[in-house]
Amino acid sequence: MITTKSKVRKAGYWMASLTLAAAASLAHAEDKKPVVIGWVNWADAEITTKLATLALQDQIQQPVKLVMADIGIQFQALSIGKVDMIPMAWLTYSHKPFWDKYKDNLEDLGVLYEGRLGLAVPASIPESEVSSIEDLNKPEVKAKLGGKILTSEAGNGQYKTAIRAIADYKLDGYKLVASSETGMLNEFDRNIKRGQWALLNAWSPHWMFSTWSLRYLADPKEVYGKAEQIHAVGRKGFSQDFPQVAYFFGHFTIPVKDLENMMKAARTSSADQVVAEYYSAHKDTFTAMFQGAPSVAAQTP
Repeated sequence: MITTKSKVRKAGYWMASLTLAAAASLAHAEDKKPVVIGWVNWADAEITTKLATLALQDQIQQPVKLVMADIGIQFQALSIGKVDMIPMAWLTYSHKPFWDKYKDNLEDLGVLYEGRLGLAVPASIPESEVSSIEDLNKPEVKAKLGGKILTSEAGNGQYKTAIRAIADYKLDGYKLVASSETGMLNEFDRNIKRGQWALLNAWSPHWMFSTWSLRYLADPKEVYGKAEQIHAVGRKGFSQDFPQVAYFFGHFTIPVKDLENMMKAARTSSADQVVAEYYSAHKDTFTAMFQGAPSVAAQTP
């Protein structure tokens, strides 16, 4: 975990050097039109977005403007050109409805990493009592869980999937308790500390899996699907307007374990610091992601 004083100083030096490098190339960067990147306030999305931003600024002096909003708003903004791209679209299942709705005005830039969605419980709950979503219908299980499914952001893709799970598995008496990601996990933590059972509408990669010992419940009806692919998605015409940026996102990948470690480390420092440290340690890897990118003439803002 990245918490030592020496690493903190190293991150500070690295961030300072990036600032100097950015200043040295300011004249060149001012000739480029900023790329507007949308992101959602999720732990993995923050790390991914800020890591990509740092790479773009350092490698090709590309100005970046970040815009945060809910995922549905991001897709809508993409479709009308208010945002240039987003790097956290779960296209396999969760965000597929958004893709299907707006795909005529979008570009799929490539897969960044893989993830998973599902209902999860603390590993301390015996599998003999709860191993599958179907087991949630047991009266004693429902009672211990209080009929609650802790979830984030009412109305997002995963929330809607949970609604389907309640219907398909006939989980009568269960209700979704929606909150922010932080609120959801704080409530889960309180339950754990009280020795109470708890049920999460979970996803990975996420630091929750490196903080608590959790397991996904089997999903025989595959309501949540199988593995998810997280894509970078651009507005229509993005690759033509930003060929170097599009090339980078077509080659940008993050090992899931590295991503989860950064997410956990950011809780005790900051995402900016963790991203700076990771980029410094893996700069050659990021440089390779730009090799072969098309050269472009200076753009006019």
